Amino acid sequence: MIKNLDFLSPRFLQYFSTVVETGSILAASEEINVSQPSITRVIQIIEKSLKTKLFIRNKKGVKLTEDGQEFYLNAKTILSHSEKTISSIQSNKISINDENIEFKIGLANTLSQTHKERILWVLKRNNSDKRFKISEEESFTLNEKILENEIDYAFTCIPISKKNINKINLYNDNFCVAFYKGHEFQNSKTVDIEKVRSTPNYVFRNTCEFFYYEHMKRTNKAPSYDEIRDIISNRKKTGKDRDVVYTNSDTTAASCIKAGMGIAIIPESVAIDQKLLYRPISKPTLSREICLIRNTKNKKELDAKKSTLRNAIWL
Repeated sequence: MIKNLDFLSPRFLQYFSTVVETGSILAASEEINVSQPSITRVIQIIEKSLKTKLFIRNKKGVKLTEDGQEFYLNAKTILSHSEKTISSIQSNKISINDENIEFKIGLANTLSQTHKERILWVLKRNNSDKRFKISEEESFTLNEKILENEIDYAFTCIPISKKNINKINLYNDNFCVAFYKGHEFQNSKTVDIEKVRSTPNYVFRNTCEFFYYEHMKRTNKAPSYDEIRDIISNRKKTGKDRDVVYTNSDTTAASCIKAGMGIAIIPESVAIDQKLLYRPISKPTLSREICLIRNTKNKKELDAKKSTLRNAIWL
């Protein structure tokens, strides 16, 4: 009997299924925008867990073994159930009445869709008998709701330092510059932040996070929510000649960049559009902190192990 079933996570199964459906690890890597070593490692973990070979490798790519064919059919079934579970949790935003809710979970609205799905899947898997209400809001708002005990746990992208708050760092998500092919940054390995500032056309993502971490880097002091909103407000008043788009949407930002309207600073975790190019920011390197927070006054115990959540976000 297999005791550790982590290899059946949706992420692992998606990698495996994509290799099957595209015919090679290279094609799968291009299809889902994940490095070949990461996919290879996942396949090795699954094969080691099952103690069998799933693929026969040849010059053209890979071919399923008999065990691989059986596992593929089961993988598709599990993925189908996983999608239904995620949809069910997310639908609880509307369908669950307050008196029936056991856990109120906050997700930062700037988390990547992939991170949201992985987090929700882990929470549901480890707490199958629990019910959830999910809310998506800005990190500052989630922090305030945690302090007021309006939500039980929150996955935020801006940390909070209070005596009665427990915080677990899960992932450091570097910021990068997104641009379209042909831009001058294409020939650079990294981009100095001052070069970004001097670029005439800028797709302005109307979020707090970059300004929060940039302020922290410059002043070594955490700014308040009001200070950040003032920075954004003043920028909108004075940066009209440079900022060509104001948006909260990563999809809209990507569309504007592909249309040649400008460049944008985004977290690496949302840098998934294969038609765009991305470069790390240097001098200084900036990253946001994805963390799980909870008010210690709240006695509700959720099975949300740090290692499991970290692995889910990383994979």
